[in-house]
Amino acid sequence: MTSFSRPLRRSLVPVADLREVTRNRLLRRADWRFLLPNPSPERSICFASGELRDAVTLISGSTADAGPNAGPNVRGEFDLAVALDPDRATLRASFEALRPDGSCYTEWYSRRIGGVRQIQRAFKAAGFAGVRCYRPWPSPHRCKAWLPLGTPEALTYYFRLDRWSSRGFRQQLRSALSNMQARLGLRRPLCAIGYKQEAACHSPQADIGAPGSTTDGPSEAHCCPAPGLKVRLAALSWLLLTGGPRTISKVVAVAFTERDVRPRFVVKMARVREAVLGLEREAATLRALEALRPAGVPGVPRVLLRRDYGGLLAVSETAMIGRPLHAVLRRSNYRDLALKATDWLVDLASLRQPSASASQWSRIVEPALSDFADSFGPILDEGMVRQTREMLTTLGPLPVVCEQRDFSPWNVFVAPDGALVVLDWESSECGGLPAMDLIYFLSHLAFYLDSVWTSGRFCQSYRNGLDPSTFTGAVQQECLSRYASQTGIDASVLRPLRLLVWVIHSRSEYLRYVADEAGKPKPETLRRSLFVQLWEEELRHGGSP
Repeated sequence: MTSFSRPLRRSLVPVADLREVTRNRLLRRADWRFLLPNPSPERSICFASGELRDAVTLISGSTADAGPNAGPNVRGEFDLAVALDPDRATLRASFEALRPDGSCYTEWYSRRIGGVRQIQRAFKAAGFAGVRCYRPWPSPHRCKAWLPLGTPEALTYYFRLDRWSSRGFRQQLRSALSNMQARLGLRRPLCAIGYKQEAACHSPQADIGAPGSTTDGPSEAHCCPAPGLKVRLAALSWLLLTGGPRTISKVVAVAFTERDVRPRFVVKMARVREAVLGLEREAATLRALEALRPAGVPGVPRVLLRRDYGGLLAVSETAMIGRPLHAVLRRSNYRDLALKATDWLVDLASLRQPSASASQWSRIVEPALSDFADSFGPILDEGMVRQTREMLTTLGPLPVVCEQRDFSPWNVFVAPDGALVVLDWESSECGGLPAMDLIYFLSHLAFYLDSVWTSGRFCQSYRNGLDPSTFTGAVQQECLSRYASQTGIDASVLRPLRLLVWVIHSRSEYLRYVADEAGKPKPETLRRSLFVQLWEEELRHGGSP
């Protein structure tokens, strides 16, 4: 057992009140919690110091710092124990401190313990069950993935079939070396999770709501309800993807079975409470699309289950594989990919939504304009705002379509058969407006072709896209004309819709600035807004569509 060097304590600063850079760093340091049955433990005991201890404090209701001496007062009190390079006594103390359904997370930097098998033996000697080992890649401090060691299928998927980069020889060689290092446990730290009782390894819910409910445990065959995906939960291994730039970026657990390099399904989880709404919206939109087309919309995942997960949310979906469109984009295939995306959005628009109860002006346009003026008012030209309002009042009744609202080259994937896969529906709007997704997509497709992410010449790229005499401008005009003719909308509405796209998307930028500064952004921060700059470019150079 263990005594405390200090009493139980709570985080002095609420998570939501931390500046984004601090909050993001600490929460990501504890992303391994999404491999546990409960990512938000009520009581934790920490045999560690520094940033790991601070991260545990942030995710727990209360946290105790463990001291070196034994003490009977902590027996069976905690939901989670965390330790760095634990010796036998520390592992045993962690075991004794846990409740019957408790979990233990450890990080091993010292090479004296050996590899995965030695760590598993040390856990089992202390009494733990269901031990699984992981490698945070590339490191715990800037982790993009938690790799399940002993599961070559998941490692092959991540390193050889990964979706993040083009597959030149250098990338292939780097992936092969990384795969070998991960399999052999050559890079530290190695991380391990164990459970107080075998029963704690398997959540009592017979569902696939979270990866913590699927580790080794009882042999009951809890199965996924989707056709063709029946699998015993205890047979699954999990690859945890923790990329994305911000705290609101979701965590994605990818489920694998033995000798199958293709994932069986995925579980998306909200890292923080304010991300729950977006995940709820994604689940609602995907189910609405399935109701409109029961056979399924090509390239769109289907929701399997959703449930509360430690006060957050977990949504299980069918797995869709592919590579991001921007990773395969070349000048030679630019037009073909743009037209393929146009046709995909035409098909999506054919799934007409029931008419909204309120007009599009009061439901979408007016709130967006109001938010735009309130958020960016200190830097906006009042005359340009008036001009925007006047142009938007020319919009007549438009078809009600489903907007993905983040239809961009990083969310549109190319499947192995060449079909498009569209992920991340967290910003979607079932009662949206036509052409909005296409305008957003074509603008960003040109950004990637023009390499503006390194040059910073966003406005010049956008201006070229407005000019049909340029390469990107000719393709954009062809795609927008094709969309308008096939959806039955008048081409005259495209320019006001282009303005509205940037007005609506500026909301997300403003929220990022608020999170970064933990309060109201300064005018100099607002002036960095890309979407405000694109709105100004559209007013100055848009002309006729």
